[in-house]
Amino acid sequence: MEMVFRSLYFFNRALLLNPLLQLIPWLVEHQRSMGLVKAIRQRHRRNAARSLDIWASALT
Repeated sequence: MEMVFRSLYFFNRALLLNPLLQLIPWLVEHQRSMGLVKAIRQRHRRNAARSLDIWASALT
């Protein structure tokens, strides 16, 4: 949430240069440089796989 608010400043600056910009397409285009979408870390993938191994029989 914080990163979205931070990116609004940069969108506002880009909007001054090009008044035809739209917020959502601009955020999608610049999501990586703004840090909006976080990658799933290897540690999280390992923990999810471990949990699935433990609880697989209970989930089926």
